[in-house]
Amino acid sequence: MAAKPIAENLYVDHGDTVHLLASTSAVGQSLVFPAEANEKVVPVASEGTLFTWTSQEFPPPAPPYVGTGEFTRYGVGYVEFPEGILIEGILTTCDPEALTIGGAMRTVLISLGDVQTFAFEPVRTERDR
Repeated sequence: MAAKPIAENLYVDHGDTVHLLASTSAVGQSLVFPAEANEKVVPVASEGTLFTWTSQEFPPPAPPYVGTGEFTRYGVGYVEFPEGILIEGILTTCDPEALTIGGAMRTVLISLGDVQTFAFEPVRTERDR
């Protein structure tokens, strides 16, 4: 059985790209994520740049932690998108050698137990290979 989305209307999966769904703010012209109900939905670019990051070294309290089994540390970061919005999310790595502030990041989907959610992974360039 395929993992179900952790929340409805959070992202659109186009197979080769994933776009998070933001919206215009109900109180201003800025974008907000996740999208607010009854506001204009704006798909965010599939790539942005790493604004900042840290590693999660212990299990956060429920309900955010939906892991199965033993806890493994993971990266958490903010990615800045061309639309001018910063979005916080899980990183696919917490290796300092793989993460560079200002480096390119791509939105991907990951499974956490029986749910699917978005995460950000570093974009490998020819220089990285």
